[in-house]
Amino acid sequence: MTKIINLDGGIFRIRHWTGREPRESLLSKYGAIDLAPAGEAEFVSEDGGSEAEIVTESYRLKFALSAGEDGGFEIRLPLAKSDRLFGLGDESRDCLEKHGKIAVMKQENFRSYGPMPYIMSSRGWAILINCTYAHVFDIASSEPDVLRIYSDKGALDMVVFCAEDLAGALFLAGKVMGRPVMLPKSAYGLTFVLNEQSDARSVLDDALRFRDRGIPCDVLGLEPSWMSKHYDYSTEKKWNKERFYLPFWKPEDYYGDCSFIWSLNRMGFSLSLWLCCRYDLFWKEEGDVLEEYKRSNPDAAIDDPRLSAGVRLDKTTKPGEDWFEHLKKFVDNGAEAFKLDGADQVLPFPDRLWAGRYLDDEIRNLYPVVYAKQMKEGFENYTGRRAMIYTPGVYPGMQKYAATWAGDTGCGPDVLLSLMNHAMCGHSNASFDMGPGRREIHFGFLAPWSQHLGWDNWRYPWYDSPETEECYRFYSRLRSSLFHYVYSFAHVANATSFPILRPLSLVYRDTDAYDGVFNEYMLGDFFLVVATDENVLLPEEDRWFDFFTGRIEERGAFTYVPEAPQCGALFVKAGSIVVMQDWAPSLKNNRPERLYVHVYPGKDADFELYEDDYSTYGYEKGEFAVTKMSLRKNVLTIRSREGVFPDMPPEFRYTVVWHREDGTTESVDAQSCEVRDGARTVRFEI
Repeated sequence: MTKIINLDGGIFRIRHWTGREPRESLLSKYGAIDLAPAGEAEFVSEDGGSEAEIVTESYRLKFALSAGEDGGFEIRLPLAKSDRLFGLGDESRDCLEKHGKIAVMKQENFRSYGPMPYIMSSRGWAILINCTYAHVFDIASSEPDVLRIYSDKGALDMVVFCAEDLAGALFLAGKVMGRPVMLPKSAYGLTFVLNEQSDARSVLDDALRFRDRGIPCDVLGLEPSWMSKHYDYSTEKKWNKERFYLPFWKPEDYYGDCSFIWSLNRMGFSLSLWLCCRYDLFWKEEGDVLEEYKRSNPDAAIDDPRLSAGVRLDKTTKPGEDWFEHLKKFVDNGAEAFKLDGADQVLPFPDRLWAGRYLDDEIRNLYPVVYAKQMKEGFENYTGRRAMIYTPGVYPGMQKYAATWAGDTGCGPDVLLSLMNHAMCGHSNASFDMGPGRREIHFGFLAPWSQHLGWDNWRYPWYDSPETEECYRFYSRLRSSLFHYVYSFAHVANATSFPILRPLSLVYRDTDAYDGVFNEYMLGDFFLVVATDENVLLPEEDRWFDFFTGRIEERGAFTYVPEAPQCGALFVKAGSIVVMQDWAPSLKNNRPERLYVHVYPGKDADFELYEDDYSTYGYEKGEFAVTKMSLRKNVLTIRSREGVFPDMPPEFRYTVVWHREDGTTESVDAQSCEVRDGARTVRFEI
């Protein structure tokens, strides 16, 4: 049987089976992806054939389908010569364009932290496989010009997206996989994970050093030694009293002036706690599905499997007790972020029966997503606020729950490919373990979010060379000053699935000239970052200002020689509006009165400055404000702010900085300009 359902404009679900109709994939059953039709379900086709065809004005997709009675499937799609294929997430780190590749969708520690069974064509079509079992994409490797997707287990269930280009495909895919979540304000600054030997006093001393040395920092992270038992997988974990003493007369959930976290928060820091998990999270997922079914079918007679008796070999899990329940006391203590270490969440459990019914080969790819989901929703339901949740494991749906980093794989050139491949799946909040090397600092502070890993070393900025400390200070201040720029493009990602970090192939979509460029990316609309070396290729489609010198760079390909404290190359597109603020020690409680609107003329440009409360999920209900700016030749127009959110502060004041090609600038206070029809117009002589 083959069934094609039109879920929404340009989104089709195709299922095919032999014999009895298979049960729903856990990926959609647990809500990691959303396959509910936008309106009333529209059946395009329902027959016993083994082919499915989707035709648009731009292309025709004809799938050959086969499925075994006991599971397993194969999908075959002829490829056009013009198909350039992208996606698959952090399945491997050797290419961006996927022709000739065989990719296994299987979560594996170090080798494959984030397989994403999503692939899209430069022509605008895309495919998502709704399956949690390991399966294979053979992309014109075994057979020229054929995409073959197959598995020994699971049902044939896929979603096909039909758009005009890569950006359109990502937009449609986001309706099913979810949009990237907006992180709390502090998450877009610097997260610094401290050495594992840290204790309460050294944490406060490190916090003070960041402030005294003028190095902006927002989140401090503790590694496993914060717990009384190293790598405590249980729900009985407690603070290590020798390292993080709390007076015995204070309650377990205490937060006050006897607590080091209280002092950290008053200094503008958030605290992140390292976690490891092998808990059976699927008891809760099954229970939630059951409760939803009972609400929809109040007269149904149902046995609740969570109440079954018997001896359990799993001594960690407490069926009926949600994983997040035991973390509430640490949230009460002041923790606002959680690092979900790879640990066991990305390892196989070959002899485990999850929720008393699912074998590990069906669970393994999905586990990190469910873990992040319960952490995000648990914190939200308990506090009403956003938490910074970050994890290495990725599968479809992760982007709407958490940020990710590239796992325990350092920060070499291959790491940038992992971020690019995530971007090609619509996952935006991705980063890596930044170290103290000069290239790492340049790349790390210009990533979608920034994390420094110091758990096994003492290469803190002030323990390194004076040159390294000055470089670190320079980039941390740059990161702080770019907050509103980065946050505004985080909103673009949340609204459209178009990521903050953009491979050049995603920006310049009509050419294959950049499919092999692995050391550069666009950060938002306007910045070109040369990340892992100094070999520059400036796209000829635009002209470019050197951000550090302010001058136009005329060459196309060359080797960049940075001048200290700069550690790499950073360019701004001619035809850009870049909004910056004065750097602040931390972002959390900082709301400047004035912003600086840097104008780089050359082409028309538009920018929307986005604001919300930076703390809750009110933005999902429309609680945000936007200030629209446009550049037309030598005229910048700043319109009045539109929208509202709780406790919205007064509008910013703006200083407009006009950049000329010789590196000189001219500044104007926008408040001195005339207001007409709700807009300020700033003119400059060319």
